[in-house]
Amino acid sequence: MSVSRHLPEYPILLAGVATPVVKGLREMGLPVTELHDDLAQLSGYQLSRWNLLLVGSQKTFNEQDLQILSHCKIPVIDLSEFTSKSASGRAKNELGTASRTDIEQFHSQFVIQLKERLQQTGGAWMRVGDYPYPYQGVICYGESALRKEFREFSDVMSPLPTPLDFLHVKSESEGHGKPDTEMQRKLRVELVSRYRQGLPVSLPSVTSREELNLLFQNINLDRKQIPLVWVTSLEMFFRWWNLRHQLAVSISRTSTGWETIISSNFKGFWPSLQIWKGQHSATVSIPQGVNEIRDESIAFVSNPERHPGGFTAHWAGLNSNQLPVDFKKLTASAAS
Repeated sequence: MSVSRHLPEYPILLAGVATPVVKGLREMGLPVTELHDDLAQLSGYQLSRWNLLLVGSQKTFNEQDLQILSHCKIPVIDLSEFTSKSASGRAKNELGTASRTDIEQFHSQFVIQLKERLQQTGGAWMRVGDYPYPYQGVICYGESALRKEFREFSDVMSPLPTPLDFLHVKSESEGHGKPDTEMQRKLRVELVSRYRQGLPVSLPSVTSREELNLLFQNINLDRKQIPLVWVTSLEMFFRWWNLRHQLAVSISRTSTGWETIISSNFKGFWPSLQIWKGQHSATVSIPQGVNEIRDESIAFVSNPERHPGGFTAHWAGLNSNQLPVDFKKLTASAAS
């Protein structure tokens, strides 16, 4: 006789989900785990409060799997419904037959739809934050030998594409060395905008923290507008992102809040957990080991400009090289 055990709320379970989507979910910090071959590993588990099974559009189950799924009474989302505006997901009793829709793809709107459906099933949208606690953005200086390695494991969308390709300004300087006040204004506005959206910034032409602080002074950037920005080297950010990519998080609901379990080595970093309710989010620290997050300690704030999937989901599906900018000229013009 099997022993009754309870499923934690996270990680979310995946069955037959397309590999690019699995990588995208993991890179944006959503705790997920793949169920391989069949659902036998769910035998003996009972649903405590909530968990979720995401089923790939081409995944099918045999009769035994469907019986196990029915016993667990776990909510199921068939990703077929996200493949087009007119598509609909299969019901539980239809999961023995493959969907006739296209295979699911990871992109910005997919994540927004998934968040909405997840919340409709009674779950809370949670993910590991993009930056160490308590930061809400990052500005990186310098270059790093890890860039090539970073691009290789960042399979969805590099959070630091071609240096500042996303700056929507032209690097034009007038007056032979005189400061270009309009350029300074545009750079200042863009840095604040990036921060409010939670998007990272890379300034490879700025070689040190001191030089970056001087740039902030020259463009009259008020640091109060970016109060929780992480100023660090590009190499340090890559090290953090690689470590974050490896974090394994288990989250369970308790009568007073949430219990988190993390066994990974932080190596000097302090990860965060982002919890969403509609357009409001809260960021809390998640120490190593077992930790309780009490409901009364969670402070939600409005974040209409930020993507609930973070910056990798924000950029997913976009062409990072569509607006090339020579940022070396831009920062030189702004700082002169």
